[in-house]
Amino acid sequence: MDRFSFVMVLLSIIVGLGVTELLTNVARQIQNRKKGQFYWVHSVLVALVFVALLQQWWESWDQRLVETWTFPILLLMLGGPIGLYIISHLLFPNDFEGVDFKAFYYENPKAIYLIGSATVIFASIYRPLSFGDRLVDPDNAASVVIFLVFLVLAATRRKTVHEILVPMLFAAVVFDVLFFHLAI
Repeated sequence: MDRFSFVMVLLSIIVGLGVTELLTNVARQIQNRKKGQFYWVHSVLVALVFVALLQQWWESWDQRLVETWTFPILLLMLGGPIGLYIISHLLFPNDFEGVDFKAFYYENPKAIYLIGSATVIFASIYRPLSFGDRLVDPDNAASVVIFLVFLVLAATRRKTVHEILVPMLFAAVVFDVLFFHLAI
């Protein structure tokens, strides 16, 4: 096994746990749909985290030629997937019985979006600090926008702000994938 494969095993496990958390809870949400109420902003955020988890795994392919891995590099690389896993867990209540996902969404936005901000920081500085890539490049431009939007969402519970910015975040993540990392 080469070094990249060795490192990718742990990253893949964390991403897999996040994807499993999301898919399991979406299935539970569907099973309990008559006992609770969906909220479209929550659903868009779930889709955003799903795409972001896949993006973390997908973009890691760029590191396949790295010859030397250190423990600090590993920690930086795992910062993004770990943050996304934690968010995946926080997006759903333990008990789905009669859950109003609109009320649930607005109970926890600060924690989710502050963790999201930290996740963006890890994902953005990982390559520059680890491999000497440029910090300021077009690929990180979307990250700056996402980071700022996360901070705004963490600071407010205004429904209109969330209804505008969460779909914009989703579009920014999809744009980043399609424009910068469509193929490997």
